[in-house]
Amino acid sequence: MGKHFSFIHCADLHLGEPLGGMNSGEKGPWTDAVNKATFSAFERVVDAAAEAHADAILITGDVYNSDHHSLAAQMAFARELYRAAEQGIQIFITHGNHDSAEAWRADIPLPPQVHIFSAEKTEALPLTVGGETVATVYGISYRTRHIRENLAKTFQRKEDDGFAIAMLHTDMKADSPYAPCTEEELRAAGMDYWALGHVHTRKIVSTSPYIVYPGNTQGLSIAETGARGCWLVDVGMHGTVTMQFIETCSIRWMDMICDISQYENQDELLRDIMKRRAALRSEGKPYMIRLIFRGRGKLHRMLVSESGREFILQTLNEKEKFRHMFAFFIKAEDETQPMIDLQERRRLPDVMGKYLQAYDRAAVLTPAEKLLMLREIAARQPEMKKLRNVFERVDDGMILRAFQKAELVGAELLAEEDTDENH
Repeated sequence: MGKHFSFIHCADLHLGEPLGGMNSGEKGPWTDAVNKATFSAFERVVDAAAEAHADAILITGDVYNSDHHSLAAQMAFARELYRAAEQGIQIFITHGNHDSAEAWRADIPLPPQVHIFSAEKTEALPLTVGGETVATVYGISYRTRHIRENLAKTFQRKEDDGFAIAMLHTDMKADSPYAPCTEEELRAAGMDYWALGHVHTRKIVSTSPYIVYPGNTQGLSIAETGARGCWLVDVGMHGTVTMQFIETCSIRWMDMICDISQYENQDELLRDIMKRRAALRSEGKPYMIRLIFRGRGKLHRMLVSESGREFILQTLNEKEKFRHMFAFFIKAEDETQPMIDLQERRRLPDVMGKYLQAYDRAAVLTPAEKLLMLREIAARQPEMKKLRNVFERVDDGMILRAFQKAELVGAELLAEEDTDENH
């Protein structure tokens, strides 16, 4: 029979890493929140450990980003580790690909309760509670940014370990440059709990044994939506494990989907988005939001244009940078469809039908054939006599992108002509 204990499992702090796609702009609440987001998240990790009276904090790699490994980030990290140590909390750290041993700068002294695993070999360290060893923590750090050897094979539980915890920074892919391994190889080591890092989305891969990713503590871009945080792991006297996810992100990224079929005009759309934003503010957390417009409706023509989407963003964000509890729309993406049923119109023997059929015949050509055809068509246009030198400098990618848009743009222009004639 063992002894009850608990620990916090976190990873991928990326302290000091700028949030992707952000421009802090004017100084104020916005600037503070954005610049301190990763630091605030780790403060919440230490808060959670203290509030839960956890015995240890396990940090499985990527404390920093090697590209943004500032003295300020080191000092902030050390300050929080001292705060944890004052609460009697032990800290176990392994380096990952972004904070490998060769990039690590130990310029700031850390408290004696901090244990940093070697990059030379897998080590086993005791986790103690009240002077008694309650678990054995295994770990190994990255020497360099890319580790192509299978570090999982260097882990092996011993009979007298008690509860065995392993710390490894890996994406669990057999052909990965980040400590490649498989789930079967992790199981073979005989551990009770694998505290993994590197994958930014939390995931419990297995519960027998526990193979766990906490995800990162703060989402770094719109690609990392939803709550981010750490796991509080409670281990009973008989080795039973209870896990609780604790959100630590100070800014949450999210997607807001808007179906345009219900709106008659842009004012209705804006009012609805603002109403939804007000509901988010009541949750007491700043948000970075990607607007995704979908559906078929009258606003399609506006939203399909970059200038139309930019107008929506500017209108919504006019005063958000000055709020403490902001809900800022970082991006707007168009996935809407026109009121025209293109598939139905393809079957009709009118001008639009013939246009769409011609488009389809061109669409199945290889890129090289398509470019040749498009350049020949352009060369035959009267205006090209004056613009020939300019058109010759237009790159192939731009021409192919214009062709992709031509299906919809051409159909809409023909629909407008048809409407004008009928009036």
